[in-house]
Amino acid sequence: MVNKFSNIKERVVQIAESQSISKERFFESIGMSSANFRGKAKETPLNSNAVANIITNYPEVDLYWLITGEKKGSSANYLNEPPLQYNVEPKNSCEEKDEIIKMLKSQIEDLKSDKEDLKKLLGLK
Repeated sequence: MVNKFSNIKERVVQIAESQSISKERFFESIGMSSANFRGKAKETPLNSNAVANIITNYPEVDLYWLITGEKKGSSANYLNEPPLQYNVEPKNSCEEKDEIIKMLKSQIEDLKSDKEDLKKLLGLK
């Protein structure tokens, strides 16, 4: 059986590298030190308090990806995909804007569902 959680700390390091703060400051913000992400310590599980701190302090993180390393449905993984660029010039029709809004609402619902699933998985709810 493959352990899906074995690389969670590597994903946390990816998140740290994507932030506009130092890794040390990021690790401190999730209640850990950089030592937890080096050597043999990197192979140990991530504690639930750190996951809860990531959820709280970095809501843009795809939580399903953080936990499993996989994308869920059509949810975007902001760490691996470039940000979506929308042409918002006045030439966009109302229908185009409505489609963009509809798509964004769908993504928000997917993220809310992911968040609730992860809260249940972590025993936070």
